[in-house]
Amino acid sequence: MDVRISNGDIAALSSGSYEYICGIEEAVQRVRISALTVRGDFVYDRELGTDYSGIDSSDPLLCEKLDMVIKESCADIFGTDVEVLRCENCIAVIRVIYGGQETTTEVDLSGILQ
Repeated sequence: MDVRISNGDIAALSSGSYEYICGIEEAVQRVRISALTVRGDFVYDRELGTDYSGIDSSDPLLCEKLDMVIKESCADIFGTDVEVLRCENCIAVIRVIYGGQETTTEVDLSGILQ
């Protein structure tokens, strides 16, 4: 179980309590956080995130390289499998499989990839 993050902030209910998520929603949120964080940038956990060093947005093998580094960064998300399906205009489409459920999410890497 995790607290939902919405628009870059913790989501709260009208009562003021936090909104919690679990299952596939939690897995997708964790994958998105890992993919959108450059490894070493989060001060409280320098191992969180993805190492994008050496990856260029014009590389013909961009999708394959993103798949490799994002899988590595998500390896510690228990019970979750990820796969980068495609990447166009620095927007990666990632398949997330958790607990027998499957969904896709888009991650805009335009601010990260050069």
